[in-house]
Amino acid sequence: MVKTIAIEGMHCQHCVQAVNEALAAVAGVTSVAVSLEQNNAVVNGENLDDAALKEAVEDMGFDVTAIA
Repeated sequence: MVKTIAIEGMHCQHCVQAVNEALAAVAGVTSVAVSLEQNNAVVNGENLDDAALKEAVEDMGFDVTAIA
């Protein structure tokens, strides 16, 4: 299962690392690729829960605008 998460508020590589670590800690996630240039994260895993992914990003202080 692959999810693409649109994220607003990332401004630097530190932001990218924070989002990467937060998403990697969500249950079921097997890999994460965060793009500062595209303002998104592509998450691979099993039984991914949109609410958990959104919460992980928003807890870091960023806004999730879409999950597809």
